[in-house]
This record gives sequence, C-alpha cells and structure tokens, in this order.
Amino acid sequence: MDVKKVLRQALSQLVLLVPAEKFTTAFESTPELRSIQEPVLYILRGESSQLLVNQDYSSLILNEESKNILKEFPFKSLDVVLKEFVDRVVRNFGDHFQNEELASIHLQLIAISLLQVFIQINVTGPNIDYSSRELLFNDIDETLLQLESVKLLALEGQTAYDLMVDPLFLILATLIFERLSNVESKFSVIAKNKDVSIDDIATVTSKFIESLNDDPIQSSLQWWRARCSQVHLCVLNEPPSVLSSLSSLLLSPSIVNSLCPASDNNLELQKHVQLSYFLECARSGIHAGTEHLSIPFLAKARKVSELSFVLSGAKAKRTKFQKFHTSALIVLAKSNKTALFDVAKENEDSNPESLNLNDETLLERPQFESLDDLEMEDDGPSSKKLKLDDLAEISNEDEQLEKLLPIALRQEDIPEDLRELDPNEQPALNDLDNVQLLLRLWTIKQTSPSGNALVEEELGALVARILYSDTKSSNWSIFARALWERSVLETNKARTIERGILQMTSLVEEIGIKIKSRMIPQAQEDGEVQATSASASRLRFIHQLPFMPQWAMDARLAEKYMSIGVLRSAIEIYERLNMTCEAALCYAAVDNEAEAEKILMERIKSHPEDARAISILGDIKQDPDLWLKSWEIGKYYKAKASLSRYFYSPPPSSGLTKNIELAIKNMNECLTVHPLSYEHWFFYGCCGLESQQFELAAEAFTRCVALDDTNSHAYSNLATALLHTDKIRPAFNALKKAIRSAGEGKKSWRIYENYLIVAAKLNEWNDVLLAAKEVLLIKSQSEGELSIDIPVLEKLVEVLVSTEYPKGENARLTHYQSSCIDLICNMLPNVINTSARCWRLISRVELWRGRPWSALECHEKAYRAVSQRTELETDETVWNDAVEACSDLIAAYESLGELPGKHDAGDVVCKDWRYKARTTVRSLMSKGKAMWEDSEGWERLQGMKEDLVN
Repeated sequence: MDVKKVLRQALSQLVLLVPAEKFTTAFESTPELRSIQEPVLYILRGESSQLLVNQDYSSLILNEESKNILKEFPFKSLDVVLKEFVDRVVRNFGDHFQNEELASIHLQLIAISLLQVFIQINVTGPNIDYSSRELLFNDIDETLLQLESVKLLALEGQTAYDLMVDPLFLILATLIFERLSNVESKFSVIAKNKDVSIDDIATVTSKFIESLNDDPIQSSLQWWRARCSQVHLCVLNEPPSVLSSLSSLLLSPSIVNSLCPASDNNLELQKHVQLSYFLECARSGIHAGTEHLSIPFLAKARKVSELSFVLSGAKAKRTKFQKFHTSALIVLAKSNKTALFDVAKENEDSNPESLNLNDETLLERPQFESLDDLEMEDDGPSSKKLKLDDLAEISNEDEQLEKLLPIALRQEDIPEDLRELDPNEQPALNDLDNVQLLLRLWTIKQTSPSGNALVEEELGALVARILYSDTKSSNWSIFARALWERSVLETNKARTIERGILQMTSLVEEIGIKIKSRMIPQAQEDGEVQATSASASRLRFIHQLPFMPQWAMDARLAEKYMSIGVLRSAIEIYERLNMTCEAALCYAAVDNEAEAEKILMERIKSHPEDARAISILGDIKQDPDLWLKSWEIGKYYKAKASLSRYFYSPPPSSGLTKNIELAIKNMNECLTVHPLSYEHWFFYGCCGLESQQFELAAEAFTRCVALDDTNSHAYSNLATALLHTDKIRPAFNALKKAIRSAGEGKKSWRIYENYLIVAAKLNEWNDVLLAAKEVLLIKSQSEGELSIDIPVLEKLVEVLVSTEYPKGENARLTHYQSSCIDLICNMLPNVINTSARCWRLISRVELWRGRPWSALECHEKAYRAVSQRTELETDETVWNDAVEACSDLIAAYESLGELPGKHDAGDVVCKDWRYKARTTVRSLMSKGKAMWEDSEGWERLQGMKEDLVN
C-alpha cells in the first residue's frame, strides 16, 4: 500500500483520537512507518504520560546533552533554557531516525503527548504518577519553577492561572509544535515579545500554511498546534486575540483535504474528519468570544453528520400530582447510525453521578404525552442531502444558513423519522452529535439575552435530549458537560437551585484533580478514579468541547454563589483559587471598594507584571495613571479601552472635558492588540461618527459586522458612514442587511427611514415602498397621522399611476402595484385624521384602478376632514384649506358624477351630484359667514355657488 496513504490514515485516526481497538492501518505493508504504531496506540489508550517516560523516547529526550541544558536553570532564564532544550531534543531525534519526515512524526507525537497530559491533569482528570519537575527539574524549587513557568504563558498583559498543574507540559508542547513549524523564537507565543504584533504572527503563520503543499505530516501538525493554542487560551482569564487569530488561521480547510482526501476512497473516515473539523472551528469561535462566527460551521457540521433534530412542542406533566398535561418544549433528535464510526463505549458504568431532585412535587424529568402544535416561528430543517467530496464542496454553501435550533411549528412540520420517536424514550445519539447539540447550546446561550425564560426553556430542552437517553452509552466528558449545563440552568430557579449547586460541586470534585488549598474534598481517591474512569474516554472528545479546567468550574460555582447573594462563599472560593482579580471584582460589586483595592495592591506587590490587576485597580479608582501603567507593562487592551471611555466621558471630579480625539486614539491602540472585540469596534465607530471621521467609522462598523452579522445597529451605522463618503450603493446594501438581521421583534423605524431615503436616491421604488409601509406600521402606533411622509407617498403614487392598470381576464398586478395599492388604499385610511391631502392621494389611486365611486368618496372624506376641524372659525389657514377641499370636491362631482357606477348596471357614480355640490357649498358658507364673509375664500365660494346655479 502507498506509504503516504497509510500515513494519512494513521494521522487522521490520531486526530480523531479513535479508541485504540478501532485503530486500523496497514503498517505491515509499510515497515518504514512501523515505529510510530506503538506511540500512537499509547496516545489513543490515554497513556500519554507513560509514553513520555517510555525508554525509547526517554533516552532521546533526556540524554546527557539535554540534561546539561536543563541544569542551566535558574542561572539562565527558563524561556532560554526550554527553547535550547527543545532544539537539542529535535537534533537528538533527527540524529536517531536519520529520516527527517520520520523524526518529525515522532516529535509531533511527543508534543501531542505533552498536550494530552496537560489536559488530563488540569481539565479531565485523573492525575498521573509524576510531575514535570520530577521529570525535568528534579533539583529545582517547586515554587520557583511554577512561578517562572506561569510567567511564560502570559499574553497581552494577562498572567496565566497561578495554580494550574504542571504548566511545563503545555509550554514544551507549544515549543515543539512551533519548532516543527519553523517559527522563529521572536514570534513564539511562549514568553511573547510584546513588541511583536498580531499582524506579524498572522503573516508568519499564513506563510507557513501556504508552504504546506498537501503534506499530511504538516497538516496534522497544524491541526494539533491549533488545539494547543486553544488549550493555552483556556489558562488565561480573557481570550487573547493572538491565540484566537492563530488558531483560526491554523484551522484552514486545506488540512482536512490533506489528511483525508476524497481520492483515498475512505468515506467513513473522511466524513468523521470533516465533522470534527467543523466542530472544532465552531468551538474556536466560542473560545474567542465570536460566537456568531460559529453558526456557519455548526450548519455545515449538521450537513456532514446528517443529524436530524428539531425543537417542537409536546404535552407534558412536570409535577407528581398534576392532573392534566401542559405544553412544554422538547428537542427531537436522531443520529444517522451509518454516518459515523460504530465506536465501542469505554467504561460504560463510569459516568458522573446525576443527583436526584428529591422534590416533594416536581418530577425528576417531564413526562410527555404526545407531540403538539406550538405557536413558534417556523424554521424547519433543510432536507437537502450533502454530496461528500473535498471540503471546498461543503464550505461554499449559501449564506442563508439554518438557524441554530430549527423549529417545527406543527406536528406535520416535524420530519417523518422524528415524528415516530417516543418523546420519553428517545434513542441515544452518537457522541459527536451530542457534542454538536452542546455547541449549539453554548452559541445560543452566548448570543441571547441572559435571564430570558424562553431561551432557558430551549436550552433545557437541548440538555434534556442528551441526558435523558441511554446514559450508559454517553461519553464521560460529554455527559459531565451536559450535567454541568443543566446545573447552571437549574441554579436560576428557586425549586431546583439546591440540586444545581450540589451537582456543580459534585462535578468539580469528581474530576479527581488536586488543586492547592482545596476547600471541597475529593469525591474519590486517585486510585479509585483511575480504576473507574479511563483517561482515554475522558480525553476522546475534549478537543471538540469548549475547555473548562477545574479552576474555571470552581470560579463558575463562585459566580453562582455571588448571584444568589452568598458573598462569603464566593470570595472563599476565589481566595482558595488565588483569583485575586475576581475576588476584588466581587467586593467592588457589593460596594466594598476599599477591600477590593487592598487585595489588588497586595497582588500587584507580589506580581508587579500583572497588568490585568493594575487595570482593574484603575477601573475601581478611575485613575488614568494606573491604566497607562498597565499598558506599559503588558499592553493589556482593556486598560486602553478604559482610558478611551474615560476621555469620552470624564467623571466630574477629574475637571476634564470630553476629548473625543483622545478617546479615538486610545481605542485604536486597544484594537491593535485585541481586534476581535465587537464592543470596542462599535464604540470606536460611534466616536468616528460623532467626530465626523466617516472613513474611520466605516472601517470600524465593517469590523463589527464581520464579527457579528446579526446586529442591525452596526449595519445601520455602517450605512450612515458610507453615505457620508458618497458610497450610496454600499450604504443601501448595508441597510438591507440591517433590516434582514433585525428580524420581526427588533424593527427600528429609524433604520427603515434611512433605507427609504437611500432607496429613493437610487430610484429603487420597490424598496422605498417596503420601507414606507414599515415606517407607517411602526410610527403610527405612537405618532398617528404625524407618521405619514406625504411627499414620499406622492412620489410612490406618481410611479404607480405612470404604469398601466392591468385589464382583461388573465391580467395580474405587479408586486409593486399590489403593494402600493395595499399601502395607499388599505393602510393609509386607518391612520388619517385631518389630512385632506392624503385622501386626495387615495382618490388618485382609486381613479387609476377604475373605481370612480371610491375616488369620489375619498374627495368627500377629504372635505369632511378639513371642514369639521374646530379651528375653522378662528384660523384663516384652516378656512382656506376647507375652501380648497370644497373646490376639489365640486370638481370631483362634476367629473365623476356621471361616470358608470359601482354595480355596472346602468347606474352612475352620483346621480344627484349637482344637489350635493350646491348643498356642500351652502353648508360651508353658513359655517364661515360670521367670521370670513369678506375674505378671499368667501369670494371663491360665492363664485362656486353661482357656477352651480348656472
């Protein structure tokens, strides 16, 4: 068999972390690759820690030369020592294997093992038998090594988490990946040079990607390096743009086609690799705080996996004594069993314990009776099948992708294969389909308003679909994460908060990782954890799930305590975790700023390089000098953001006045370091609009819509900026997207009004008509007749009557004609109170339609609207308007009265029109005689009266 094909299959299965018993390659036909089989199996069995101390590798990693390099610490900096050590190890492998490609593969396996070990001891558990200090720096003080290691992982002014376990494993993995990617030391993210910009690193990375030339070894390296960046990101409090951008660049579509091209004819493997790729791209967006960018990847993942799912309604009982069923949300889902690997389930009985609710009235889970209709917006799932080919086939999908949670409005909208499911006993889903549902849950949660009851019901339905199937068939990490999400939701409800908090605590303990100064005791001894939960099972899908290290789970638990007012418990957790900044924010939230300042000062004294702590102290004290210091020390982007807002709106105590130029300057510097912040780009753009720097504003809002294409305000502001730079057509397109992204519930009359104006400039009358209807609908509710823009309506009517009214049996109105008739003849009359001008406009349209009886009726209404105004006897302008309306009505009687009538049976529009005309004139003259007998209007009425008599 072709060596390259065998290698691709092996590396693809390694990326997927398939169970060791499912690992299949033709190594017997390729003896030159046989040496990688055993180390790959070590990783797949979750035994990466044993691989690192395996005799074959240990002798290459820790020979005399490399040991001598390690002994130079602490006389040399740890950064220099580790980079020299990695260079030595790379040479050792090159000398041993005498084959550059084979050495590269083995080094990659070493880096993967280091990464997996770090994840195991910090994220999934259980612990391993040795530490990085025992392996590499046995004679060095543990505290010093920990301190120096954590410093190397700092980025963009943020220090890494102090108490993470063995950061050296992550550092070495990163350095080996960078070394194999030929990254120069100055562009490394380890001990990153603060003068090297994101653009510099992006340029270097892009050049590396372009040079790959369909090389499976380098493609695998690229994928694992992206995973390493994601892990590095999770040890920092806020997502650094440099790691998010690096990960996004490394996860290019080419790596999938290089690892598993269509030409290999392994459809199942190819499909699995593509699915994992899309899920990891979505996860990367979630980690970066750019959740909206995850939505297209989730849509593509669904097409690959052919997962069928929909949110619908069903009647259910929620309490033990409930006599009748009430409507509830349910997610119906079914995996395509033939689409993915039929993976054997490891450690079926080892899933985390799901605590019972133990409530006197609430059921443990809803009991559904039948599927039922609910009044929800319909967005049914696409039934289009996917032809599996190279990744480009999938990536070039139409922009209009499905929503995150398709909804079935009625029972008949539910796909046929889902309609047959028992709502109470749905079949277990494939693991990656469960991951997909969890990723959709996170994206919905992070792109929806917090505290929204309907959103929480939807999220609860998603979690329930994972938890309430056959739990023995669920992967440990997936099931644990679903339990965690259920607990987070339950802590928002009084009846379930107790179980929620206890379940969260249980999950923190059950991971089985020792963290210094623990308050929560471990649920099991390490040996018991090892016996009951294989690390391979816990690690298998960890690269598709958003990372949540144990300290992050503990911190989330503290947030929950804070939200329910248990301040002391929250602070105790933060202090135990050594999260000084979070504890300070906790104190500040309850107006104990003195205590917050005290603990931050202590932190800065012991960690003078902690730019984030300095910046937070600046936020509490509103001290620009502290923000400047934070920026100088670590280029912490939030320090510049705070400075920008400070100069935009200075506190009264500062004695300063608003300085928008300084606000723009500081926000620009913030964005050079952290360009993935939607909030900061939006503020920057608003400053640009306010200062009339429209090119700047256009760039800022273009960045906003690139990060979140669902925000109508960003599109609207972009259109405003483009209009001021005379880019009318792009502004029109931006306003179109603003309207589309606003949806039904968030319509803004201002956006529609701008859309109307721009469309009119471009003579896009269909769009003007659409905008005019929406403005009238929205504004009429509060402003009534004042919401009518008569000049616009007159122009629309002018365009309408310039066309021919269709006649004949098969004649049909155009879309513009029917919409304009609806606006003028149906909507407008409901808003008019006193505007004769509007009634005359309606009359003109009715006459164009060949309905003279309706046209005459509109003239009568126009006359009544003015003649019945109370100001008629006191305001000459109103009197003259009434005379004008009377004149128009008399003319209408004369021109329309003798025309064929409505019933077309020999009748006319108004048989006694002369009598009505004389009566109208006499009536108005009687109303105005006392006040306006000598006016010009009176003379006109006299003339009309004489003409009618003659």
